[in-house]
Amino acid sequence: MEYIAFFAVAFIIVLFIFIYGKIEEHKSKIWLYKKRKELFGNYPNKNYPDNRFSTLMQSVEYRKQHSNQTDDLFVIDDITWNDLDMDRIFQSMDYAVSSVGEDALYRWLRIPELSDSQLVKREKHYDYLQKHKDECVKYQLIMSKVGKTGKYTIYQYFDFLDVLENSRCISDWVIDFVIVATLLLGIFVNTMCIYVSIAFMIYHGFQYFTKKAKIEPYFESVAYFVRILKATDSLHALPASFHEEFQDELNLIKECKKIFQSFMRGSALALDQGATTGAGDIGQLIMTYFKMIFHFDMMKFYSMIHIVKDKREHIIELMEIMGEIEACISVVYYRNAISTYCIPTFENEDDKPQYDAKQIFHPLIPDAVKNNVHQNNCMLLTGSNASGKSTFLKTVACNALLAQSIHTVCADEYNSSFFRIYSSMALRDSIKEGDSYFIVEIKSMKRIFDAAKTSTIPILCTIDEVLRGTNTAERIGASTELLKALSKERVLCFAATHDRELTIYLQEIYDNYHFEETIVDKTISFPYILTKGPSKGRNAIKLLEAFGFDEEITKKANALAGELACE
Repeated sequence: MEYIAFFAVAFIIVLFIFIYGKIEEHKSKIWLYKKRKELFGNYPNKNYPDNRFSTLMQSVEYRKQHSNQTDDLFVIDDITWNDLDMDRIFQSMDYAVSSVGEDALYRWLRIPELSDSQLVKREKHYDYLQKHKDECVKYQLIMSKVGKTGKYTIYQYFDFLDVLENSRCISDWVIDFVIVATLLLGIFVNTMCIYVSIAFMIYHGFQYFTKKAKIEPYFESVAYFVRILKATDSLHALPASFHEEFQDELNLIKECKKIFQSFMRGSALALDQGATTGAGDIGQLIMTYFKMIFHFDMMKFYSMIHIVKDKREHIIELMEIMGEIEACISVVYYRNAISTYCIPTFENEDDKPQYDAKQIFHPLIPDAVKNNVHQNNCMLLTGSNASGKSTFLKTVACNALLAQSIHTVCADEYNSSFFRIYSSMALRDSIKEGDSYFIVEIKSMKRIFDAAKTSTIPILCTIDEVLRGTNTAERIGASTELLKALSKERVLCFAATHDRELTIYLQEIYDNYHFEETIVDKTISFPYILTKGPSKGRNAIKLLEAFGFDEEITKKANALAGELACE
């Protein structure tokens, strides 16, 4: 009777723990659901590991290496990416809860489309998700179980697994057979055989820790694949309308899952990293010793590794599909957060490139001043420092990139050609390569010229202060000829300069625009309005006055400037 009471109490305790765990899991889901719903209309506030922005590039590198259309694959280079402050723009729209979702969104931004086929498909998904926000949250609840990869990306994990030695675990199977055979012989034939079996058990137990230490660093790689495959099992719970909208993607996921049925069988045995020191419940303790003796977890792990290495393309395809669905969700969140956006349209003719936008603004500037841009000709931009030239150039370029990646533009209207996008703006001396600022400028400009000569797609380039690293006479001469040469190619160039001479030398081929400031009673203001024509005045010394420099300094500066202007 006491045994029945003991087992009844034990059963009730286990049942209570199980029910409590389910209640806590349900509470966690409700909390996460509420938090994700509250994000609509707000910007994300995520923390990233220190190396995350460098590891994000891994998915882009993989796509470059495995693209079947290398000639048509255009990747935003590091100079342009950094000039446009794209890391911050990425952060402003990254609502992903999984690493694969982050990778997909970053990949879209880094590899803009050069035709509208994929963009139209994405827009269709955006439209559906905008009308079904609950599905956005439900999908992200599923992806939250996939989670993050840690300090490495899934693509780096593949490289790590390549280093791991292949093993068929033949010796383990042989020793397991000997242990079982000698144990049976000891029970039914000769008890001395039991001692042989125990000896092999002890030997295998010592070997276990040595072998386990070698493969333990790779467990996270395989565990992440398993979490992704398990997440696909939850997709059936999403509404039928979701399955209809993402039918192509979900069919591909099903095909990939079939390939990994043997991979998933027994995966819990290989990836159960419970304590091996006796901690935990009695069942876990027994299973731990069972693994130590027979090495079943390592045998399963190595079989999983063989499948991963052999089927890595299918794993990556599965990850990228699931990540791109979450990237679509991030774009929908982002559209709800920004004040204004439009869906871009594109001109596909092969004639002169064009860029038309109404009330366009920079995505990172709250309450940004909006401007209209209507260019099928190159633009030369003048104006004093801080008047808005650089910000305008970034506005033009980053919105072109957003148009061709997430099909979203910070403007009222946007229509343009498809472009390969380059910039040459926030350059610095290269200490690593030993290059002076001027050499860095030359290299930066050369890459744009090289792209213009080989590209069948028009080039959009933004250049801030051409060749500022050299003397005035040579700068004006070289800048004039470089900008003239760019205008002869299929290049739409937006260039900013302080050299008013360029507005004269290039007036036949570049449209002149400027930004100006207003100084009243030594108070300076910048309207940031794009204005037709070249800048009329030289206001650098007036700015010194506005910021309170001594009158003696500004008077002498004006006098010297007048003398130099007359030379």
